[in-house]
Amino acid sequence: MKILVSDDHELIRDGVSTLLRKLEIDADVVEAKTGDEAIAIAAKNPNLGLAVVDLSLPGTNGLPMVARLCELLPETPVLVLSASADRHLILKTIEYGAAGFVYKALGTAVLAEALRMVMAGGVFMPPIRESEEHGLSAVTPRQRQILELLAQGKSNKEIANTLHISANTIKNHLAKLYEHFSVSNRTQAVMRAQELMSDQST
Repeated sequence: MKILVSDDHELIRDGVSTLLRKLEIDADVVEAKTGDEAIAIAAKNPNLGLAVVDLSLPGTNGLPMVARLCELLPETPVLVLSASADRHLILKTIEYGAAGFVYKALGTAVLAEALRMVMAGGVFMPPIRESEEHGLSAVTPRQRQILELLAQGKSNKEIANTLHISANTIKNHLAKLYEHFSVSNRTQAVMRAQELMSDQST
């Protein structure tokens, strides 16, 4: 299967190629460093099995690039990578025909999940930011501690012992965090917090 991987950073291109091999996807990877190169490759290879493209490439990029790739590759899943988590941008890439959108702060595990999903014919949507009120500013210091311990893989009981509070208190804090971040489980809450922390550091 021939797969297009397009990013202007060699590290990202190599990382995606390595991940494809780990997922046991038999891929003949074709690399592009610019949006124009990606479009040219798509024009010459209409039977590509998959295209993984960064949204912010030199040359043609953004939504015009996504629209052109999806036009050239109507039967090929196009997975978009981006440093941005903008709600409008996510929805527009899907509307233009992309099969998925992954913001890079979510990490390799989420990218692997997205690759599996789009390769199986599905559409991958990340958690979407509704507004800034879902940011970290409204998270209490205690809830930040809980998020940090969650990220370390601690169980509710271990977190309770570490913070010297009851397991029921942990559950109450988790319920509030799930609601605050508009997520449904521990993993999603941690990913959402990490994404926001990454945004704050840039």
